[in-house]
Amino acid sequence: MPKQRICAIAYLIAFGLMIFLNYWSATNVGIVADNNQAIIQPAGFAFSIWGLIYVLLFIWIIKRFFDNTWEGSLASRLTFWPILNFLLNGLWIVVFTQQWLIASTLVIAGLLATLVLMHTLITKADYNWFDRLPFSIYFAWVTVATIVNVFAVTASMKVETILGFGELDWTLIMLAAATLIGSIVAFRYSDWLYPLVILWPFYGIYVVNDSAYSSLNITLLITSIVLVVVAIITVVKKFRDKQKA
Repeated sequence: MPKQRICAIAYLIAFGLMIFLNYWSATNVGIVADNNQAIIQPAGFAFSIWGLIYVLLFIWIIKRFFDNTWEGSLASRLTFWPILNFLLNGLWIVVFTQQWLIASTLVIAGLLATLVLMHTLITKADYNWFDRLPFSIYFAWVTVATIVNVFAVTASMKVETILGFGELDWTLIMLAAATLIGSIVAFRYSDWLYPLVILWPFYGIYVVNDSAYSSLNITLLITSIVLVVVAIITVVKKFRDKQKA
């Protein structure tokens, strides 16, 4: 059996396990999150993006069955990393629903690290637009989800201040940090989609805030504008680079 076919089967098995764990405990995730509500936590509808991510990942895996050769294929570049990613995703569901929130933060940090690596490996190679599409969305969402997870931990521990800053202060700081990360990823990897995906959880945060904190709404507005501008600049730069090539 060709190596690319073996990898595709392994990806599909790990993906199926991840989907099973998500389906098995999806409701419990919402309950745990609501019990440890933080200012930065987006509205429930924002988490529907997982459906899009999983559909795109499934299509991406199916496409691996049609890779003609091992050399130069995505499977040869990524090897076991998608498997580890899917397993960490499923593990996060387990530890989070068990309310082992510190452990869940470590797991989601590992999940984020695998996404950074896979996004980088795909970008450095010759790829078509769909090769990276699922991972751009997945990577951007998990970036913000990791931050939210940390806030869930502090909320569960009833931590009111860190280094003299309260929860609202840290929320504003981390929104700015997420915007900075989005800008860096967009410019470094020519990925205009990554900063736009971050707008989705930002909108979810805005809906939950419901004008409770004017400073939060102002920060969300400014950071959202920055992300849109960054995405536009990235698109223009990619277009000009193609014209020069």
